[in-house]
Amino acid sequence: MMTENLQFLEIEHKFVIEADVDVTPLLEELQRRHPEKFIRTDVEDSYFLVQNPPQAVYRHRIDSYLQQLTVKSLGSDTEVRLEVNLDLDPAKGNQIEAIQAFLAPLGVLWQGTLRKEVQAYYFADAEVVYYRAQYGDRMIRCLEIEARHASSIAAAQKILTDWEESLGLDPAKRSHASLLELLVVPTLPQALQEKVRRL
Repeated sequence: MMTENLQFLEIEHKFVIEADVDVTPLLEELQRRHPEKFIRTDVEDSYFLVQNPPQAVYRHRIDSYLQQLTVKSLGSDTEVRLEVNLDLDPAKGNQIEAIQAFLAPLGVLWQGTLRKEVQAYYFADAEVVYYRAQYGDRMIRCLEIEARHASSIAAAQKILTDWEESLGLDPAKRSHASLLELLVVPTLPQALQEKVRRL
């Protein structure tokens, strides 16, 4: 049962943008709405699938703004899931080797790094992010809307619905899969793919 304490929950909707779709009008519309903050950055996300706990994935993120270690829950829908971020000291440089050593006792089954070109628009009630992500020779473009400062899961879901409607997005077309599942899992050995999909 999902807790109503939103501090460690990520509540978002993701839309995969097909290769032939021009996103320029959408990004221009987001700028017209005068976001509180806008960030454009390149991100390196290193993911770790571990033996214990098997229902989680760990991520080391580093870009020009932050460095974090994150644990996210895995499941059949990414709308509401556990997300706990620990900020790492950027002054210490890339701490990926320390993360690898930290996670080794949990039994690392797989580790891989994907790169993202990110444009993030921060509004009072939502963070809207457009990105192009690449893993090996695979590439995907996505738009994610994450609720901010909501008082409950239901209120967060209403924020997502309102944003989808105002941007002309079809809620029936949102992806229920995580970026890891969309971009990386198809490249994994069959046994590991099956393990992830059973979670």
